Amino acid sequence: MVRAFMTVTEAIRSRRAIKGYDRDFVMPEADLRRLFELTALSPSSFNLQHWRFAAVTDPAVKEALCEAAWNQRHIRDASLVVVVAGDPSAPDRAADYWHAAPADVRDKLVPMIQAFYQDAGFRRDEAIRSGALASMTLMLAAQEMGYATCPMIGFDHARLAEIVALPEGWVPIMLITVGRGNRPPHPRSGQMRLHELVFRDRFGGPSLFAAEAAEPRP
Repeated sequence: MVRAFMTVTEAIRSRRAIKGYDRDFVMPEADLRRLFELTALSPSSFNLQHWRFAAVTDPAVKEALCEAAWNQRHIRDASLVVVVAGDPSAPDRAADYWHAAPADVRDKLVPMIQAFYQDAGFRRDEAIRSGALASMTLMLAAQEMGYATCPMIGFDHARLAEIVALPEGWVPIMLITVGRGNRPPHPRSGQMRLHELVFRDRFGGPSLFAAEAAEPRP
């Protein structure tokens, strides 16, 4: 079977948070692998690749995660639940992430990275930023592959850490359900208008979309 793939624009425009899934559908292993091969190409600060993933397909583990997320049933029904975590200690292994660089580049960058990330709060923030970038890549890749997704932050962090054996110090970032959707998304509750979002040069300056400000709200 030949699959017609979307453009990036089509994936961005069509992606929505879907909470209804076909419980009987099982994602093929090849698709599961492709999804993470693409996700692993996400950008990260200094190429530190802070993200880590638990690809949960075991029904018992999904059931436990569902309970930890206050019984949001799409966790139970989706073919795949991705636990996205961030590793704040990634700067300590900078040499590993730059092993393929020329020696002079590696010798210059590694000490710079480790000096840059001295603050624990900054390390945690960076792990979350990188994990969020990877999460968006995953959802767009899934959309292009024909799968529905839903990002989630509503869960008991301590219980989730216990269920998936989250290593000490790692940060739980979000859950993402992935599967064959069987329910359309709810209508959008209201998008901010572009003239309220994008400014030229500085916040509070003229909007890039100033002409649209006079148009009535849809």
